[in-house]
Amino acid sequence: MPQALVTEKINDFLSKVVDPSIKVLFAVAVLYFMWGVFVYVRDAENAESHKTGANHILWSTVGLFIMISFWAIMGFIKDLPFLNGR
Repeated sequence: MPQALVTEKINDFLSKVVDPSIKVLFAVAVLYFMWGVFVYVRDAENAESHKTGANHILWSTVGLFIMISFWAIMGFIKDLPFLNGR
């Protein structure tokens, strides 16, 4: 398989499958974060609900960090010289 074809398939996969998937997951994580903030503030008196809201905030922040990191790595891979014919 020629290098140009492999490069085209990798870039095609990244731009048509991975990039939109990350955008959708990013939107879901932001909504999950906002829901966690809502629960955290709404149920401030209830310790169990307060803890649940804090967990939502924590894990959505971790997910957002992972997705941003993956997005940066994906951009780095797309710019590699051997994938762009340089």
